Amino acid sequence: MARNAKAPLAAWIACAGALVLLALVAYGIDAAQRADATLLSKAIVHGARLESPARLVAHLADPLSLLLMLAVACGIALRRGRPLDAIAATAVVAGANLTTQILKVALAHPRYQAALGYSQPTAAAFPSGHVTAAASIAIAFAFVVPRDLRAIVAVLGACFVAAVGCSVMILAWHFPSDVLGGVLVASGWGFAVLALRRVAEGGGAAPPAQVSSRPAISVK
Repeated sequence: MARNAKAPLAAWIACAGALVLLALVAYGIDAAQRADATLLSKAIVHGARLESPARLVAHLADPLSLLLMLAVACGIALRRGRPLDAIAATAVVAGANLTTQILKVALAHPRYQAALGYSQPTAAAFPSGHVTAAASIAIAFAFVVPRDLRAIVAVLGACFVAAVGCSVMILAWHFPSDVLGGVLVASGWGFAVLALRRVAEGGGAAPPAQVSSRPAISVK
């Protein structure tokens, strides 16, 4: 394995472990569920005036918008003559969003909290699909832009994910744990694809030994 693939592989394992732990806590610990509901209730109350813009922001992570943004990302990669970047971006988006949809079905379970009244997220809410979509496309763009633009793209992507995450809570679509779950799914796929990409490129392999051009000194 390429030496520089070990770090993203370890990060992928960490994301997977954190996701499992988060699900166990969110579904199995009453105190955590109450805290989840309290945070969601505050988001709903304090964001009441922002419901219309929140709905607009949340819909930016709908499937059609996601596909359009992915097409732009792939176009950037192909324009730069880097088809592997386009494949990596597509793998992150497809893998993360498929994983989330599978988890939604597998983990569908009502988490009714009296404190939320009628503002109860649906049973199939973990992880958040909208947040997964936003985080996965943010990661996809980080794969395709030039190295000197990655920091800016990362900041913009983080802002987009935060905006979508806050929006789905203001709209009472998801608990905070659902939002964090979506980020972990997308991040895990990002690290996994990065590790595979580095292995495919043979990154980190030691360069072949160079034959010195200096004349050898013979000792007799």
